[in-house]
Amino acid sequence: MRIFLFLLTLICLHTHAAEPDWQPFQWGSGSLTDGPPERLALLLPVSVNGIACTVQLDTGANGEWNWRRRDAAAKGERAQVNVAGRRRAIPANAANLAPLKEANCGGGPIAMVGNALFENGTLTLDLGQARYAYTEQPLLAGVHDAQPLLYLSWAEGGGHTVVEIRHAGTGLGYALLDTGAARFGLVASDDRMWQALIAGAKPSAGTSTFSFPGPGGETVSCGERPLEDGLEVAGKTLRNVSASYCQGHSFQAPMRLIGTLGMAALGNRTLVLDYLSRRWTLSD
Repeated sequence: MRIFLFLLTLICLHTHAAEPDWQPFQWGSGSLTDGPPERLALLLPVSVNGIACTVQLDTGANGEWNWRRRDAAAKGERAQVNVAGRRRAIPANAANLAPLKEANCGGGPIAMVGNALFENGTLTLDLGQARYAYTEQPLLAGVHDAQPLLYLSWAEGGGHTVVEIRHAGTGLGYALLDTGAARFGLVASDDRMWQALIAGAKPSAGTSTFSFPGPGGETVSCGERPLEDGLEVAGKTLRNVSASYCQGHSFQAPMRLIGTLGMAALGNRTLVLDYLSRRWTLSD
């Protein structure tokens, strides 16, 4: 009986430990095509010097923290921030902190946070219920069905999350897993990949075009159409995925990628990114 109770206690503790400590996030919505509102950004709540703000989560960015309003380099002063339960002292200057004096913290995300903030643990994103969790543990270390997560460093600080994908037109390859590309499905890395992705597509599907300002103020022009035959990601076949090709954007990876995998391709699934074990999962 004592052995049974001991084992039961271990099972209960394990079950409790496996349940994420969920926190809500927000979807920043709008439209790049003058159509219905879309999910454009994944926004996490954060406090900066005790004031409630939001930051944009961007797993396409390697660094820890990038202020939205920038002037000269931040020197000397530090902002006390709390995001995902992590308390940090971030270099700041007057321009960075100006939104703290405005209503609703300036009305937009005060900064962008990237992979370096989460690389010492596991980040879980429940896209359907708009909630997330972070823990400084390798939650997928013993999970048999977890898929490889490449965490590649090609810039100073942090790294980039790269995953395997497969499509009939391109075969097996790699894509940058990017929460910053919230409204996109799969964005082809170049014209060659774009042509491979849309090869065999039904002419009636057509290609829609739209433009928007990039992060540096540059004009980004995109073509988009439904992706035929679905897309294989993390052992799942994703349907109703749109493929895009954009010109004018500044990001270029130093390795050959099929493209960038955005959150629209994943729908309302839950993804778990275990930076420590270099593994990830995607729910059904």
